Amino acid sequence: MNNKNINKDLMTKITSAFLAIILWFVVLNLDNPYNDRTIVVELDIKNENMLVEKNLYLVNKNYRKSVEIVIRGRKAAVDSVNPSDFYAVLDFAKVKSVNDKYIEIDGPYYTKDDKQITIVSMNPKVINITLENIIKSDFPIKAELKGTPKPSYVVTGVKVDPASITVQDRESMINLIGEVKVLIDVSDIDRDKKITKQPCLIYNKEGEEIVSLSNQFFADVTLEVGKEVAIVLDIEGKPAEDHVYVGYSIVPEKAILRGNFDILTSLVELKTEKINIEGITESKQYNVSIVLPEGVELFNMENSVTAYVKVEKLQEKEIEIEEGDITIKN
Repeated sequence: MNNKNINKDLMTKITSAFLAIILWFVVLNLDNPYNDRTIVVELDIKNENMLVEKNLYLVNKNYRKSVEIVIRGRKAAVDSVNPSDFYAVLDFAKVKSVNDKYIEIDGPYYTKDDKQITIVSMNPKVINITLENIIKSDFPIKAELKGTPKPSYVVTGVKVDPASITVQDRESMINLIGEVKVLIDVSDIDRDKKITKQPCLIYNKEGEEIVSLSNQFFADVTLEVGKEVAIVLDIEGKPAEDHVYVGYSIVPEKAILRGNFDILTSLVELKTEKINIEGITESKQYNVSIVLPEGVELFNMENSVTAYVKVEKLQEKEIEIEEGDITIKN
């Protein structure tokens, strides 16, 4: 009888404990239930600078830089966590070539030793990327002159140093480049001039400036200036009797001189060596040298001209004047 009562009492206690546990779980689930929560976590971005080392350019620089993490746990525990308690890594060291289209995200990771929180999912799991090769290409620098030199002066030479530049950028940008220029103002120039650190402007094939590439390179420009003067034929002597000298033509009519600035400033013309036309009876062509002052030289021409001297024979003509057409004065 006693054993029967003991067993009955034990079963009662076990049942009560079991019901208490169930009741505790019911109360717990009512007061502190399991919840899911979505947290936005900023990506930990690493090694993006390694792309340049691999000659790669990231086209879509506005790629997504955060992920959504779904966590699960008791409401109190879930509500107590912060986005900073989690991290996920986007590592550009994973990129191997220009053909890579995405990078897998490492993580997510929970930084606390808390078994009450479970990471359910992460979205997205990869970040899409668009890459281009970075290439180099050489382009000659063209000097474009604007303005007008002083009267009689001309620019005879332009030297650009360096003669070309090497542009390194993404391939699509390099393929746009049409030409590279330096713009030089030669207004009122009358002597040689060197312009240093002139910015290079870069234009596409349609002639439009590529602003993002311009003004990154510089060049020195040396201008050589000459003076243009008339060539005058120096004639001595007279044609034969009954002939008259009527003029000449000369080719070329002008010459460009380079040399000492002070000498050029005072020069207004060049004379040829003398031509003697004493006794000639007809027009005649001559090849004659130019007399050059010391300290100057001809630019881009030989030291000779072709002159054509014009001589005409005097003509006689008898004219009859009517008496009525004659008027005597004084």
